[in-house]
Amino acid sequence: MRKATKKKATTKKAAKKKTSRKKPKDWTAAEVALLKKSYRTTPTREIAKQLRRTLASVQAKARSLGLKKPAVRKAAKKKAAKKKTTTRKKAARKTARKKTAKKVARKKTAKKAAKRKTTKKAAKKKTTKKAARKKTAKKTARRKKK
Repeated sequence: MRKATKKKATTKKAAKKKTSRKKPKDWTAAEVALLKKSYRTTPTREIAKQLRRTLASVQAKARSLGLKKPAVRKAAKKKAAKKKTTTRKKAARKTARKKTAKKVARKKTAKKAAKRKTTKKAAKKKTTKKAARKKTAKKTARRKKK
């Protein structure tokens, strides 16, 4: 017989996961000076490219420094955006008009076709009535002769 041997329970230590999140880069005095100097006149994307930072980080730093873009620029952006939407709306209206014009044209042709059918039916009825009258007239003429 074999002797039962106890197995030692081995526990593995859980490996700590490394976070892929980068630590925020500190702002240097030169970067802050450049941001203060050019934030009002230069687009934020260009500033972010110059500083090799994300757009969000540049916007956050500008907000913390109390920097704002001029209101005229915002109004111009709104106006441009509004112009785009109005041109889209105009195009949509134009296509809607074309569609309704096509529908109207189809309805008109359908009405004309229906009118033709009814006139043909009416003409057939008239001819059949005339033929029936003639037949009855002939029958009555034959009876009178007899």
